[in-house]
Amino acid sequence: MNAHPSAALIAVGDELLSGAQADTNSAWLARELAQHGVAVETIEVAGDDEPLIAAAVQRALERSELVLVGGGLGPTLDDVTRHGIARALARELDESAEALAEVSAWFDRRGVVMSDTNRRQALFPRDAHILRNRAGTAPAFLVEHEGRVVVALPGPPRELSAVWREELLPWLEAHGWTRTPLAERRFYLFGIPESLFAERVGAWMARDADPRMGCTVRDGTLTAALRARDASRDSLAALERRADEFRARFAHETYSESEWELEHVLAAELLARGITISAAESCTGGLAQELLTRVPGISRVFRQGYVTYADEAKQDLLGVPGELLRAHGAVSREVAEAMARGAARASGSALAFAITGVAGPEGGSASKPVGLVWLATVLDGVVQSSERRLPAVERDSIRRVAARTALFLCWKRVRDASAARD
Repeated sequence: MNAHPSAALIAVGDELLSGAQADTNSAWLARELAQHGVAVETIEVAGDDEPLIAAAVQRALERSELVLVGGGLGPTLDDVTRHGIARALARELDESAEALAEVSAWFDRRGVVMSDTNRRQALFPRDAHILRNRAGTAPAFLVEHEGRVVVALPGPPRELSAVWREELLPWLEAHGWTRTPLAERRFYLFGIPESLFAERVGAWMARDADPRMGCTVRDGTLTAALRARDASRDSLAALERRADEFRARFAHETYSESEWELEHVLAAELLARGITISAAESCTGGLAQELLTRVPGISRVFRQGYVTYADEAKQDLLGVPGELLRAHGAVSREVAEAMARGAARASGSALAFAITGVAGPEGGSASKPVGLVWLATVLDGVVQSSERRLPAVERDSIRRVAARTALFLCWKRVRDASAARD
């Protein structure tokens, strides 16, 4: 076995291939395996078809020591994961009297008569190790095969997680399959395009680099992960050197090394420094406030929020002058700044932010296209504003990124003000 064993994940289900249901199990398992030093090399989706499942298992065994197959352990005729694994390993299927008794007892406890079709759930490839499933009727199993292990797990997430924690993980630990995770450093950056990030990191992202670097982007945040190639002293030292270089190179964009949620990062600064905050939103409809008020304890600093969609509301609640709206339109620097000032004035908070934009899909123009957002912040009476032209992909995406941009700008205001005082 390698110093850090590799795994392949296979998600089974016609509903996954059709798009009717998302494969959330593979992402969950990948995170769990990584925490126990097992690297996932491939993830594949296979339909409810015995030959397809068998072929997927055989492909996975060619490159990975550990193969986890999720789904297809139910009682119906299209639940053929057992049969596919048995075919891939050239083993017969045997009925387990012990497993059949477990399945029958599950129905007895609920006062329901077990159907004959449920006997399929007591079929296992010969010499399989049965993994009990306390959360459902389908027992899971694993098969040791030529120094490798193939595991079949139930599809429902609640059942899969129960079998993982109570049965499979203890077995893997007892049989030497888990390892100490490779050392890693994570950085959360906001507002930097992936293409620009790639230019600035250059060779750091080469596949043979030590440490390795990967990145993902979601809702305006770019997550960069640096991972040591192995557990040697040289590799760990290289990881720390690169992390220091990364901090220096991306000091202006990095908002955390431990927390993706901007609302938690901003809230921690506000609470630590006793800075009160209020909000005024138009196109985001209160989404930024909703994010911020998810944080426990935020009531100590969050004063008030305004959702002023209509121009009349901007005037009546925030005191935005009508002449500004007529001269510049609701989506403008001038109106965003007036909204932020109005929120700070009306609530008495030290910090306030405002968002106004065109979320689409209609309402855009040549001068103010869909995706145009103006944001403003006021801290201790000093106003700052900025324009964002977000990709006109879809309405919800524009709103989410705009809301998170406002939180990031507030965090920057607080951080910069604190640095100036210090």
